[in-house]
Amino acid sequence: MGTSESGEVLDEVGRLQKLARANRRPSSVPLFIFGALATLSAAFELSDLSYWKLIYWLFAGPTGFLLCAAWYKRQLVTTGVGPGRGSYMTTGVVLLFSFAIVIPLWVIALPTIGFALLVIAVRQRNTYLAICAILFGVSGFLVSVFTFDNLLYRLADNFGFFKSANGYFSGATAVVDLLWGVLMVMAGLIAYRREISVAIA
Repeated sequence: MGTSESGEVLDEVGRLQKLARANRRPSSVPLFIFGALATLSAAFELSDLSYWKLIYWLFAGPTGFLLCAAWYKRQLVTTGVGPGRGSYMTTGVVLLFSFAIVIPLWVIALPTIGFALLVIAVRQRNTYLAICAILFGVSGFLVSVFTFDNLLYRLADNFGFFKSANGYFSGATAVVDLLWGVLMVMAGLIAYRREISVAIA
């Protein structure tokens, strides 16, 4: 085999590797799922169930990983392309038992979920998902301690909206949760477009 033929074979192998990686949807699937779960969490702030949002994430976090595992299993059956390194199923089960046994993790549920997603991203050498996982964990923690809510309160107060005696207005936390979830979904859409562009290249 000549040098040119060897180069063509290596190029084809590289192309097929990129195609297989794109077909796995390594970034878009988890971002869509966790973005949707974050969006759904806003419903707790629109009712009298805001204190249940912590409990929601104790179950929604592991469920998100199990949903990812289910999607990739279906993908493996239909296309023969697996999830890559890192098991979403194992991560979801371990996370669920960790929340059940290690009670202090309840306080940092969202950073813990983000860290678990980061571990998978690192194992897959997926820089984009790793960055999004870090942002998910950090922003999730800031959401849980009302950092963004306070910024929104000040912004609304400066513009003269939702004036009240204590400077707060109803629905602010729900708005923050909704924006947080939508941003995650948008990150998933960006990843999906990148994956599609590789697949059709």
